[in-house]
Amino acid sequence: MKNASRKNGFLLPLALLSLLVVSIIAMNGFTYIRHHTNLLKQSENSVRISAQQEKFELLPFENSIPVQPDVSAQFVTLSGVYNLSFLKARDVHNANYIIEEQIPIVRRLLSLCANKPELTEPIVEYLKLAGDVEIGFGLIDFLNELSVPLDTGVEVLPCLRILPRSYKLDLALASDITLQAYFDLSASQARLLGRYLADGTIPNHAAVMSFLAKHHKGKDFSASLRNTAISARLDHKAMVLNFKGETFAYLDNVLNREGNWIKNRNFFLWTPMN
Repeated sequence: MKNASRKNGFLLPLALLSLLVVSIIAMNGFTYIRHHTNLLKQSENSVRISAQQEKFELLPFENSIPVQPDVSAQFVTLSGVYNLSFLKARDVHNANYIIEEQIPIVRRLLSLCANKPELTEPIVEYLKLAGDVEIGFGLIDFLNELSVPLDTGVEVLPCLRILPRSYKLDLALASDITLQAYFDLSASQARLLGRYLADGTIPNHAAVMSFLAKHHKGKDFSASLRNTAISARLDHKAMVLNFKGETFAYLDNVLNREGNWIKNRNFFLWTPMN
């Protein structure tokens, strides 16, 4: 009788153990299925988000406005924005060097446009070591390399751009602040220069030199003017997308050598879905 009791006593924990093992297996199986289902949902969501982003990315090339409810677009002209590639050049040995005369320009721009003059030194130090700038590397990418917070980067977007050196600063499309910083003018002098550029009173570089000579006697601007154009020909633009007034995307496009608009760099903070 004792042996039977001991046997039954042994079988009971064994049965419970078996049930426990089965339960664990079942739970693991359920967890696996749930995890797999979640992954599938995430994958499906990623595909839907990517598809939606691709639709948004086509808008600048179609010159169309968003048709999605609550989505609005703002076009931004960037051809009149200072190009950070003006800061550097290559010597006869193909080595990078910084053009010292450009550093005060960048500092003035960052101060007047975004109140961030402290970014000048990190920008210069990075460019000393960096290779040539290529299309596909945007300003947000560049500032991220410097560990600049995103909100600060957004503030700097209207002030600077980074593209190959061939993308000149179009004075006819430049803001008064850019003209003020680039030529070290007062605010009133920059406004006057901007007005003359807009109405054709100043149609070329010779006329710009004549204007600057009145305000900077004896200073030679010929080197700085080599980075500029006066054409009002758009070669760089962006589209800012908003959903119910909140910005969610910045689509950056450039005109390539063949005269075709191509994607430079697009940023999505998030993607509204319908």
